[in-house]
Amino acid sequence: MTRQKRAKLDKKGLSGLGLDKLVEILLEEASANKALKARLEAALAGEAGPAEMARLIDRRLDTHEQAKTRINNARAKDLAIEFAGLVRTILSELGGVDAAGGAERILRFLALRFPISARLVSDNARLWKVFDDAEAAAAELIHSLNAQDQVPLVPHFETLRRRDRYGEHTGFLHELTGVIAAPAATAWMALLAEAMPKEPGKLGALDLLQAIALRQGDVDAYMALEEGKAENRRDTLTVAALLQGAGRHEEALQWVRRRPSGMRLLAVAGELTSVGPEYGARERRMLEAEILDKLKRRGDAQDLRWREFAETLDPTVLKLYLSKLDDFAEFDEMDRAFALVEEAEDIYSALDFFVTWPRLDRAAGLVLRHEDRWEGRYYEDLAPAAEALADQQPLAATVLYRVLISDILRRGIGVAYPHAARYLEELVRLVPHLPADARLQHHDDFVADLRRTHPKKFGFWSNVPEALR
Repeated sequence: MTRQKRAKLDKKGLSGLGLDKLVEILLEEASANKALKARLEAALAGEAGPAEMARLIDRRLDTHEQAKTRINNARAKDLAIEFAGLVRTILSELGGVDAAGGAERILRFLALRFPISARLVSDNARLWKVFDDAEAAAAELIHSLNAQDQVPLVPHFETLRRRDRYGEHTGFLHELTGVIAAPAATAWMALLAEAMPKEPGKLGALDLLQAIALRQGDVDAYMALEEGKAENRRDTLTVAALLQGAGRHEEALQWVRRRPSGMRLLAVAGELTSVGPEYGARERRMLEAEILDKLKRRGDAQDLRWREFAETLDPTVLKLYLSKLDDFAEFDEMDRAFALVEEAEDIYSALDFFVTWPRLDRAAGLVLRHEDRWEGRYYEDLAPAAEALADQQPLAATVLYRVLISDILRRGIGVAYPHAARYLEELVRLVPHLPADARLQHHDDFVADLRRTHPKKFGFWSNVPEALR
């Protein structure tokens, strides 16, 4: 029996339909599919040249810019499909034959974001993803242009910035400062400088001017802009770091010592954020010590590092301090540091220090000396410490695991019951390794106390293996 041939939806299969049939199907589908219709129109316009294609794209952008009607959820889904097709047409069809024209139109498209958001009935992630993807592609396209072709795009940068009321384009605009060449940067700086007096306190023109100054390596321009800010907007730490990187150590020292005294508004992760005077304090002290080193004031630098370590018990700071000492001096200083940690009031920071260094023998000694002070609510410190101590210091690990289990059950933290059950299994594993003279409640008695005190914590007991109950 002859096997029946099956048609495949591929180039060969479609070619077999013939031109007339394909045209008929496309026309029928295009009447109900706006994205397909727009793509076909763009392809036809492309046959007439880039100018005709640009005219067609401009007409579609004009329509969306002038629209006022509300956009419901169903329409938003359709718009996402339509906009994805429009972006593809701008970038691939027009951008492929006229990169400058494509860049101008993609910037016009991105500027639709705010008017579209004002018309939406509810937010639509799929629609915003089209804009986010378009931003990434736009940056690449603009970067590919020659320096002079970038200059006419600058007014579009400003249109986008002025419409960016909620910071949706902040990241993209800052990315542009590293994409454009000097002529476009100069043109944009002129527009930003003109706009800056109208935007006091806003994360906008001034910050972009500083970003451009950084890209151009112009520290003096950056500093001048920083000096012009209100006191509560000034980021003296960033200026100090720039001056230090430029080898201007005396100036850097002056700026790093201009410590803030109150609340400030700083750009944090691209957003204007209120921060207290202690924000960045550690980085400021470490930078000051580095600057003092460069100024050959080694003693002052080391004093600063030691004070920082004494306040924070940060192992990284101590390692840096020790690395700056003369040969053989580090051993005495290390003993001094360990003694300071062991006497610290903050036993949790002290435990973290000895575990991280690592000096597990000293960590274990700390645990046992303060056996009655540990609180299970500090599980982020105690759980990693118990795990680190388990193999070499089983007695100290047992103390910490018992504290954790008791606290979880006492407070009835249901989501932590599986962890408590795992800690109990660890305790069983550690029993044979405990020293014979350990002054510690026997494991069986500890478990019996748990049964007596928490008999109805079924969520916990159901996670404990039958043999351990």
